[in-house]
Amino acid sequence: MESNMLDVKELSKYLNISISLIRKLVRNKDIPYNRIGVKLLFSRVEIDNWLKRQRNDNEIERDKNE
Repeated sequence: MESNMLDVKELSKYLNISISLIRKLVRNKDIPYNRIGVKLLFSRVEIDNWLKRQRNDNEIERDKNE
């Protein structure tokens, strides 16, 4: 059974992006996350919703520029 929560390393694999980019997104508060002590955790559902919003925002921006 897959966990609903991902740590930084798991999220990196899930999104196929670097750990340093994830940390930058967290630092800029551009990605939804939870901090438990020093550990960063990411809800798979929130990340999936965030990805959908990013895609929609990009489509809207692209349509504005056409």
